[in-house]
Amino acid sequence: MIEHVIIVHFHELSLKGKNRSWFEKTLLNNIKRHLIGLPYSNINRLSGRIIIGDIDSKLWDQYTRVLSDLIGIRNFILASKVELDIEKIKAEALKISEVEKSKVSFRVSARRQNKTFKFNSHEINQIVGEYVINNTHLSVNLDRPDIDILIEIVNETVFIGTRKIQAYGGLPVGTGEKGLSLISSGIDSPVASFNLIKRGVSVDYIHFHSSPATSRQSIYNVESILKELCRFQMDCKLFLFPLLDIQNIIMDKINSKYWVILFRRAMIKISNLLAIEQGYKVLISGENVGQVASQTLSNIVAIDDATSIPILRPLSGHNKEEIVLQAEKIGTYEISIEPYQDCCSYFVPPNPETKSKLDRIQRLERSIEIDKLITDYHQKIEIKEISFYEK
Repeated sequence: MIEHVIIVHFHELSLKGKNRSWFEKTLLNNIKRHLIGLPYSNINRLSGRIIIGDIDSKLWDQYTRVLSDLIGIRNFILASKVELDIEKIKAEALKISEVEKSKVSFRVSARRQNKTFKFNSHEINQIVGEYVINNTHLSVNLDRPDIDILIEIVNETVFIGTRKIQAYGGLPVGTGEKGLSLISSGIDSPVASFNLIKRGVSVDYIHFHSSPATSRQSIYNVESILKELCRFQMDCKLFLFPLLDIQNIIMDKINSKYWVILFRRAMIKISNLLAIEQGYKVLISGENVGQVASQTLSNIVAIDDATSIPILRPLSGHNKEEIVLQAEKIGTYEISIEPYQDCCSYFVPPNPETKSKLDRIQRLERSIEIDKLITDYHQKIEIKEISFYEK
């Protein structure tokens, strides 16, 4: 009986030198976590691949849904496992080519890692291709075939398949330490978070809200967004902070043109304290230069002064169209455009400051003793656990 397996190809792990084994093991463990509930007999590393053994081919769509979202995978193939024998290779290639009756063209794409096998990759392509032509209605199309018969010869084993699924690539989650993302229920911050997840960072989130002056809809939207993002890293923490008391003091005592920058600095200061306490190495922001008033270079400089750890802004050079396209791809866009009241945009003044001077901002903060206002931040934080399995 033919064993069906999934061959997983990595993205950037081949570039990692002496650390490659650790990256591969992390990816292998992530695969095990994501495949909970789906049958397989074993998962092993094999010559620059990960092989998921003895899967149920009838559940291919379910494996595909899980693995296509797993960061670190370049692509994966549903394959049959056969012996290193050219006649058995030909027979299995013919069998899988006959499954899809509506197809009219094919090609053979062989990769021979085992150089002791008497046929090289080009010869395998010719031998198997000729056999398929002589026994089916299919014709050869090397550029855009309906069926691509994929043959990988690794050690004494041959894997043959036709279904190659592209994934996101990137680095396995957990290889890039921990980051804390300032998440809103808008379009940008979920995309920024995803971009760091794709670099192997384990991302948790902090969301600032102005309830009860605003509805809690932004909180519900954020929870829905994070359930989408958990497709890529399984689970995360969400820290919820009520910013309204601090906002009221700022709005009562400070000229309105400085509200947004002071709101933003307060959020950064609180996030910085939480990050240091919880061991996060960086803050993550969805800001991109020039999109709104608080995102001018002068204001970004003033915002950065409020933290002692780096703020990563993976979208800083993107335009809105690029961000929207990525949001649609990762599944957060439709949630992000649902109506909500943001803790900053709800109180935005008609003429916000676009070129903040740091010394002026610092004087304004001292006048309201901002550091005293945030010293008890941890008493106000609500923590939620978000999981992929809660969907």
